Amino acid sequence: MKIKQRILFFTVVLVILLEAGTGGAVSFTEDGPFQITHMSDIISPPAAEGDRILWIETNSSSYNNSFPNTCEIYSYNTTTGTKILIRSGANNARSPDIDGKFAVWEEERRNTTDIVLYNFATGKVMALHSIEHQHNPRIGNERIVWEEGFEGERSIFMYNIKSGGLYELSTGKIDCFSPDIDENTVVWVEKSKHNRNSIVSQDIISGRRILLGTKTTQVYPRISDGRVIWVENEVIYLASTEKGVLPLTNRSLPSSDAIIGSNIVAWSENGRIHCHDLTDGQKSKIGIRHSSTKPAILEEGIVWVEEDYRGLFCLRYQPFSYSPSTSMQIEPGAPATSGATGNQRGSLHEGESAWYALDISPGTTRLSLNLSWNKAEDSLSCTLISPGDAILRFTDSNDEIMDGMIRISVTSIAGIIPGRWYCAVSGESVREEIFYTITWYECEVQK
Repeated sequence: MKIKQRILFFTVVLVILLEAGTGGAVSFTEDGPFQITHMSDIISPPAAEGDRILWIETNSSSYNNSFPNTCEIYSYNTTTGTKILIRSGANNARSPDIDGKFAVWEEERRNTTDIVLYNFATGKVMALHSIEHQHNPRIGNERIVWEEGFEGERSIFMYNIKSGGLYELSTGKIDCFSPDIDENTVVWVEKSKHNRNSIVSQDIISGRRILLGTKTTQVYPRISDGRVIWVENEVIYLASTEKGVLPLTNRSLPSSDAIIGSNIVAWSENGRIHCHDLTDGQKSKIGIRHSSTKPAILEEGIVWVEEDYRGLFCLRYQPFSYSPSTSMQIEPGAPATSGATGNQRGSLHEGESAWYALDISPGTTRLSLNLSWNKAEDSLSCTLISPGDAILRFTDSNDEIMDGMIRISVTSIAGIIPGRWYCAVSGESVREEIFYTITWYECEVQK
């Protein structure tokens, strides 16, 4: 029997305050792309995370959602090069996703559509059964989200794998669909009584909600490291704390299949895979013209679906070649400079963030900061974002001393990126309200 646990929330009409991520500039290796599957009928976009790829094949030459089709679910490990059949005989399986040791997808079972959960560690398969149809599952941080019901009256649900708790997130709304989850944030599309569409971002710990108002129906919003993307009128939009809401593409070249991960946005455009590096703004194209679609992003590369002249499909994998986006180095411990140039005090609850700005002059070689809070058993984090979107995130353990303080210096002999930097202080694990002080120290400037 399904138990619905209500999540209380309040609406915040402010700028987005989503957790920032980490990463560096990314390019592609000269080796590849590699074909990692035989030619077959691959249905649904593949899913990828870490070094695993998940996809669904069908033996039917004409896949039709209206009739049962026997499907097989496979995984591929890019580190070991091994392919594993994890489920066979699934009826009309689709919408795979993967996170850590778990994979999910939907399949038809007993005159309905259920979410199926697979554990890579144990090989165990279980179904989240409901009398309603369940679609579009996504998994993150050992939580599964999906849409449930028929078009026009769908709701968003979440299942906690650890606790077994089931939650309805979109209580009282007309039609909610296309969910995604990243850490403690869930996003979905919501249609109001006045047929207005918005993307909802909800923190599942604090219940805080943010609405991204848009003009038309959105296609599959995706979230990664605090950034949200979606497709609207065939244009890809990006929402982030650093930049607000920006279009990444234009209407002259229709875009689809947009996905985000590892500081990369990838999509299909004119039958090729386009990649936009959010760290340095560089763009690149991979895949065969008119034949490459449905990308997914791993930790070490990109995978996509490629069609041949017979109408059959394979998966191709292209590894990344990482290069540092900056010569900055991180030094733990007490700041090596003296004379504070900025000091701020504040308080936070769990899931909240406070943002500060610091202007760095050209020629600066060192930036030091000290963040301290009054309860060492609680946890805060500090995220620095440079003008070039280099993201540096620190916790209490980064300065090698667990004492309710973060003492960090960022140095570069060639000079730190000048301009306006942003600093976010975030409540990671806070039992009650916590008070903090953050101090910036005098920057050393080349003579």
